[in-house]
Amino acid sequence: MARRADHSKEELASLVVNTAEELIAEEGIDAFSARSLSRAIGYTAGTLYHHFKDLDDIVTQVNTRTLVGLARAFADATPSDDPRQMLHNYADAFLGYITLKRNLWNALFEFRRKPDQPVPPWYVEAIASLIRIIAQCFADIRPDLDDKAARQSGQLVFASIHSVVSLDSSGRLSLIMDRDIGKVVHELVDMHILAYSHRAK
Repeated sequence: MARRADHSKEELASLVVNTAEELIAEEGIDAFSARSLSRAIGYTAGTLYHHFKDLDDIVTQVNTRTLVGLARAFADATPSDDPRQMLHNYADAFLGYITLKRNLWNALFEFRRKPDQPVPPWYVEAIASLIRIIAQCFADIRPDLDDKAARQSGQLVFASIHSVVSLDSSGRLSLIMDRDIGKVVHELVDMHILAYSHRAK
């Protein structure tokens, strides 16, 4: 393992985030700590804080990568001129990405920040931008409804998929139903589409 003198400031910062991402992906956010990270990169925990404000800062950097990855998955979703089908295509991309990055995805919502550490506005915006992609499909289904209605349905789909996948990953979905997670996700999407299609102005 290379030591401090062998890394520039930028290289060390990249090493820290890359290694943190690997550790969280392999072991989950609950097992992640400054001690495990410093041990993995061969530097003292104090060295980490020469480059990052605290552990929250490091996890935020990792979580940002996860959000960027989902945005790419959405961008790579099979295109369709039918907004209803496009919602299903986004659901497939969403489910596939979360399944592949399960521990990293859970870290987005399970990491406990310090009480005095607010979520950065740009981080909130990264999530909102993903929801806007879904919301646009609803807007295309019912152009006569306002943007707020489409945004709310986008939020509901996002939260619904996240919730059932979280239940599945924790082994608790089987306590509620014995169903394939993919079929459950698409049924949820169909339910939201139906409700939105018949929504009053």
